[in-house]
This record gives sequence, C-alpha cells and structure tokens, in this order.
Amino acid sequence: MRDKDKKVLIFGGTTEGRELASALLRAGVSHVVSVATDYGKEIENSCGEDNVIVGRKDADEMAKLISDEGVTVCVDATHPFATLVSDEIKKACEKTGAEYLRLLRDTGASALPAAGEKAEGLSCSDIDAAIDTSLMACDSVEAAADELEKTEGNILLLTGSKDLKAIVSRISEVSRVYARVLPNLESITKCEEAGLKGKQIIAMQGPFSKDMNIALIKEIGASVILTKESGAAGGLDEKLFAAKECGIKAVMIKSPESVITSEGHSLTEILDKVGVKDIEEGIERKIITLAGIGPGDSRYYTRELEEALKKADVIFGAKSILERLNKSGLRVQFEPLYLGKDILKFLEERNYRNPLALFSGDISLCSGAKSAAVIFENAGYEVHKISGISSIALLANRLGLGLEDCDVVSAHGRECNVTGYIAGSKKLIVLPSSCAHAGQIARAAQSENREAAVLAIPGEEGEVIRTPLRIVLGYELGTDAEKVFEITENELGSDIFSPDEKGKCLLFIENRSAGESPVIRGIPDDEFIRGKTPMTKEEVRAISIRKLGLSSDSVLYDVGAGTGSVSVEAVLLHPDIKVYSIERNDEAIDLLEKNKEKFGADNINIIKGEAPAALEELPSPTHAFIGGSGGNLKAIIEQLKKKNENVRIVINCVTLETLTETLSVIKEMNLAEPDIIQLSASRYKKVGDYHMPDAINPVYIITL
Repeated sequence: MRDKDKKVLIFGGTTEGRELASALLRAGVSHVVSVATDYGKEIENSCGEDNVIVGRKDADEMAKLISDEGVTVCVDATHPFATLVSDEIKKACEKTGAEYLRLLRDTGASALPAAGEKAEGLSCSDIDAAIDTSLMACDSVEAAADELEKTEGNILLLTGSKDLKAIVSRISEVSRVYARVLPNLESITKCEEAGLKGKQIIAMQGPFSKDMNIALIKEIGASVILTKESGAAGGLDEKLFAAKECGIKAVMIKSPESVITSEGHSLTEILDKVGVKDIEEGIERKIITLAGIGPGDSRYYTRELEEALKKADVIFGAKSILERLNKSGLRVQFEPLYLGKDILKFLEERNYRNPLALFSGDISLCSGAKSAAVIFENAGYEVHKISGISSIALLANRLGLGLEDCDVVSAHGRECNVTGYIAGSKKLIVLPSSCAHAGQIARAAQSENREAAVLAIPGEEGEVIRTPLRIVLGYELGTDAEKVFEITENELGSDIFSPDEKGKCLLFIENRSAGESPVIRGIPDDEFIRGKTPMTKEEVRAISIRKLGLSSDSVLYDVGAGTGSVSVEAVLLHPDIKVYSIERNDEAIDLLEKNKEKFGADNINIIKGEAPAALEELPSPTHAFIGGSGGNLKAIIEQLKKKNENVRIVINCVTLETLTETLSVIKEMNLAEPDIIQLSASRYKKVGDYHMPDAINPVYIITL
C-alpha cells in the first residue's frame, strides 16, 4: 500500500498541513514537519505531532534539512499567500533532487457567486450581486488597502499579522483600524510596528464561528472587514456570512491559487503520490457517538441508542450509568469514564472504531455531552449525537404538565440563584446536584418566599387564606424505586434525604403568585430598611440602572453601596445577575444584610472594605455603579479599567465638588466623552388644601 523507503518533509503551519501529517502518522509513513514559529510547534504538538522542526529557512537551509533528514518528498503545505516561501522550497528541491508537491487549499467559499465560480471574476470595481453585503475582490494587498481607505467607519482586519504594516500604511486614519491576530509575541509586535495599540489589537486563536465574527464586528462597530480568499480552512465562509448578516462591506484579497494549476494537488492526490493508495487508510476517520441513555432502565432506550450499543466496541459512562445499563447481548469493553478529556486521552492511546459515550437523560439538556462534544470536535473527531428521553419530560408526564408552560433551570454543580427564579416563574423545574441539595432548595424556597410567593384566596366572611408554594419532588424517575410526592411545609423542618443519598431527583415548584409584579420593578424608598446611611433615591435609581444597561450575565460592582438600594434593584432584574456590594461603614453593612434578606436577593455578595483595595480579589466586572468613592475616585476607576477595559461605569454626583473631581479624573485619564445628565425631581405632598412640592436634591448622573 505504501513505499516504506520514502520520507516526507511537510512545510506546514496550516490546517491542511496538519491534516496531511495526521494522515501520514496513522498510515505509518515516515515524515517530519517544518514550521516557522514556536507557536506553530505548539499547535502541531497539540494535534499529536512530535517530529517538528522550528524556524524560518531560506533555500540553502531547506536543502541542508532535506539532506540531513534523508527526505525524498517535500510537500509545500504553506499558506496560499506565502508565495516567497514556496519559491524557496522549490529551489531547495531542485538542489537536492527531492520531489516537490504542492498541497492545494480549496480557497473558494460557498458565499461566493455560482457553483464553481471563483473570486477572480470580480475586480475592485465590482460588487458581488449574489451577496446582500458588498464584496470587493482585489488582486493585491495594496489594492485592498486602497479600497479600505475609501470607506468610512471602523475597519476590522481578519488577515493576520503578515501584511499589517503594508495595509495600515495606506490608511490615513489609523485609529479606525482593528486587527485580529494570533496570540503570540511576534504577531503583537507586528501590530505595534504597524501603529496599532491597545484595544486595536485582538489576539485570539481560531477557528472562529460566524457568531463569533458577528460578535466581534458589533463589539468594535466595524463598517468593513478585510479577509483573504483563504477557503474553508481559513474560515472564509464564516467571515463573509458574518459581514452579510451585519450588513457591512467585505473586501477580499484574492488567493494566488484561485486558478488551480496542474502544479497543485489535493490531499487525496498527495497521499497517493507518497504511497498511501487507500484514502481511508491514510486519513481514517475518527468517530465517537455521544448518546443520552434516558432517565431509568432499558424501557426508555430509543431505537437509535439500541443500535449504537450493538455496534460499539467500547462504551464509556459514569459508574452509576454503566451499573444500570442493560448489558444483555453486549460483548464490549466498558470504561467508567465520563469527562470528555479523560475519554479522549483513553482513545488517543488505543485503536477503537466505534466508541460510544453514554450520558444520563437527554444529551441536549444540562448534559456533560455538551462540553465533551467540543473537546472531540477540536481533536478532529466526527461526533454523532443521539438524543434520549429526559427526566424532565418524564416528570412532566407524571404531573400532567405541558413543558411549554414551564421554566427549567439547572443548579447541578453550578452556582444558581434558584430562589430568584422561583420568584419570577409560575412553574419551575429545577435540576439539583443531589437529593440533599433538593431538600436545601425546598427549604430555602419556603423560607424566602413564605410571604411574597403565596396566593391570596378569599375565605369565609372575607378572611384571607394564604397558600404556600407547591413543591413536588421526583425521585429516581423511570426506575423501580421511582417516587413522585409533594413536600409539605412540615416536612421541610428536617432533611428529606441523608447527605449521602446517591439517587437522582428533580423538583417542580409552582409559585402561583409569580407574574403579579410589574415587568420593570421599581421599589419605593420606604420599602427599604433604612437608618442614617444615605440612600440613592427611587427616581435616581431608576435612571441610574437604566444607564447601566444590565444584561442577564452582568457582574455589577456597587461601590459605596450604603443601604443596598441599587444592589437590590439590580439583582431583581434577573436571577443570574451577580452584584458585589462594596461598603466600609459598619452600620451600612448591617443594613445591606437586612435588605438582602428582606428581598431574598441571594445574588448579592456583600464585601466589607474600602475601594479600590476591596475590589482586587473580585471577579472581573461588566458594570460598576459608584455612589460613593471616599475621595478615591481615580484609583477606583483605574482598578475597574484594569479588570475590564470595557466596563460600563455610572457615577452619581450630588455636590459640585464631586462633579468637578469626576470631570477632572475623566480628563486626566483620557477617558471617552461621558454621558452627563442632571436630574431634578420633586415629590408632591398634601399640605392642608394644597399639594406642595418636596424637592429631591439635584443629582448628576455620569455614564462612562
């Protein structure tokens, strides 16, 4: 099948080069890979390639390498745009007599015009009518840069670091240029040499999905992208479709290999030339199946799962899953592994054709299969997925629920503000970490919602009867040990399960008072427990929180939190918002604790200390509200920017001195132009026969 006397030298550093090296490795063909940088070597090593030589070489150095290694075939798998390197490889082969083979990359993209048509049909003056967004294809780096110069708005370069200086030198306003490059010193140095700095440099390792490209385009407000005709391996489709979806222009530098020449060869042809006649033998597909086994015994297996069990030559799963697996008729190896990284390590050291990894329930719902799939896909595996029946579906069946009417939240092995979800959901299904955890959640739900989360029902003679939350627990669903029972308030006084109970369970919590609160909740000042500690007034809170623009995954610092009025209003917007309330005053800390308990705001973390020192060990913030700085405003903002350059900051200033200090700090730190408003409000109170205004102190609200 192959010539054992041949030795192949791959000049790589590209995806197609790694695919070839991997194929030769599995086919047993002697080879060595040459890459330009240490970073390239790290990527090759991570793909299982150990025989790697590092360093840029000219023709003479390449010729010496060919002679020293006894190479008979040189495969040029360098980037399509690395034409100078390709010329040096050809010269080296001519000197040594080694056979030169060029491994071609498919540089087309499905987003380009008709099937089979290449970008060479476009010139810098053409617009591709087949794409909703403008697409300009240019013959050279210089022509592309000139097209960018004609545009307005921010420019996103997706062409790497090689030609950065040549591109940026032709753009008059460098401040509107952003470049995505590899996260290594060489790339970042080239960015700096081109005149880019700070937030203009985006150092990331691909591959990048369309959604990732869209997010980046929106983040920097790009009006045009620059890409190379780099094909599927270079993510060309993902870039062009992202530009299309964002409605912005795309400029593309045509590949030197747009017109396929007789000199180049596909991967299949290269393998054939080095003696690997059977493509499947050379690049044997790596396949794994991830399957949901359902909630109980084999009654809940799907037909697809049954077929996969019969074909598997090794089956992975948690010990508890393998113990309840119906092994009748299976002649296969079982391995008690369930983490993707552990399964991958096991497979890479052995040779299996049909591995199967089993996960409880349905792999599409709160399953370890999600992270495992990413691990295997990154390792080059073809991942097959088999859905299973979920325990949630089974619980809904037992209780006669429509899942479209229920919310689902996972508290399994993760921090989760379950009580916050209960307060906002009429029907909630909760996945706890254990049965003991389910008991803790049930007790906390009754304790923190006893007054707020009840249904008021008119009784006899106008009296009001209050009904508690309805809590139902499903235990070991789908097994002979299955139990579905309602937990009464009396039962919550003791542990429902012992801490070492290993069974699986779910909670269904019905809160019939949920939804009675306004969609946008505003808390009157007199609902807060107050002392002598200053408090941000209701009207000021409303606009300040609007200016913060919090989202469900926000991490908010409330600096100088006082009574916690802003913290409480913020966390009640969504159960997943995390707030760190920083306060140095003992009396204020006591009020914070009381208001946190009163409003059931479990996602408030109270930090006693003085900013900025108290911020150092906290997670990176997305937002910050500064109600009091203790004279440390500049240091606080510096710490916030250090943790997250893009943090959104809202500052309240009551006195002119604080306003002056804030504006001075903004100017000194060269921060972006702030949004400043002054809020003056009056509340009217009845005095005798008249309504008289009671003015609130004017407040400046500054947004950075």
